[in-house]
Amino acid sequence: MMRTSVVSRQMVRSTFPQSGVRSVFAAAAKPQGAQWTKVPGVAGMAFAAGAAATVFTSQSKAARADGAAVPAFSMEASKFDQSQFYGRLMGMYEKIDPRTLLIPGPELASSQKMLEEFKALGKAPPGVTDEQLWNARRIVEAIIHPVTGEPIPAVGRMSAFVPMNVPLCAMMLSAATPIQNIGAQWLNQTYNVVNNYVNRSGATVEWTPLLTSYGLATSSAVGIAVGAGKLLQAVPALKVLGMFVPYLACIGAGSSNVAFTRMEEWNGSGIPVIDHEGKDLGYSKAAGKQAVLQTVVTRSCFLPIFPMVVPPLIMKSLATTLTFGPLAMVVEIAVIATALGCMLPVALSILPQTMEVGVGGLEPQFQNLKDSKGNSITSVFANKGL
Repeated sequence: MMRTSVVSRQMVRSTFPQSGVRSVFAAAAKPQGAQWTKVPGVAGMAFAAGAAATVFTSQSKAARADGAAVPAFSMEASKFDQSQFYGRLMGMYEKIDPRTLLIPGPELASSQKMLEEFKALGKAPPGVTDEQLWNARRIVEAIIHPVTGEPIPAVGRMSAFVPMNVPLCAMMLSAATPIQNIGAQWLNQTYNVVNNYVNRSGATVEWTPLLTSYGLATSSAVGIAVGAGKLLQAVPALKVLGMFVPYLACIGAGSSNVAFTRMEEWNGSGIPVIDHEGKDLGYSKAAGKQAVLQTVVTRSCFLPIFPMVVPPLIMKSLATTLTFGPLAMVVEIAVIATALGCMLPVALSILPQTMEVGVGGLEPQFQNLKDSKGNSITSVFANKGL
């Protein structure tokens, strides 16, 4: 089973510099040559719509943020205040910006060199601004895997999430036969397992749990989609609920995928936790359960509402003025792209990635602990994950 120890510690510590965890929470408002490939048909329109919607959203959000002074550059702290929802939202919009998919190799190499010079000097290289350093870090973090140091395949990057998911959502919503349902759900879960592999927490991966998770998620998604379809045929009174079948399938598949992929966190050794001074306190299964539950609620239950429920409701309200055909298809794809581009960062920003957990709900070994000053430790911190 995949472990999160090293990466989780690094992510928690990068959020909280040596000045301490609580000081960050207290600082409420003070933050530290490629071309598009032509894709034919509906999938091509969906991919383009998803990319366009995300670019528009990220540009508009960036324009708002640019009004404020750029904070002093840091390799550890976030550019935006992660203790505030707005700061987490701005950081997430940067992560999903699809323009990073088009960054050429020389620009990536230049960004890496700039960051290496900063590390060597301990300050900005001559003639380099904080804004340039932040942009270099954004590019490197979007493309390079933090553990392997190798480029992440474009299809699995966070910046590809929206343009990849728009055609998948369109296929799931438009599936009318059992075969179409099975095909759409299989493609969706195949993309999910590729994404999980590409964004794995370590340099290696254990294939058995990954493929088992893939099979479990795919079978649950197909089972819900096909089974619900047959139920609606058998009980005509439930036909009005037909538009929610893709959403229910996504919930079932997404929840089982997250729960099984991260079983080691909630049913194994747990996840690493630290105190407010950054000291390692060991692993907690109880904290792991909270981390997985929060991820299921935000990513598997809340996020799919917008691309899987909102578009059918909007299209139904437009049914009297917008007949089915090419125009209706374009409108639905645009709605899906907008919903994904706008709401993905919101869903991932609702809760901080580094969660604070009261020790009262943890294992006995976390009770009655003291910090370096002899004060009682009443809460600990852990990386929730995405």
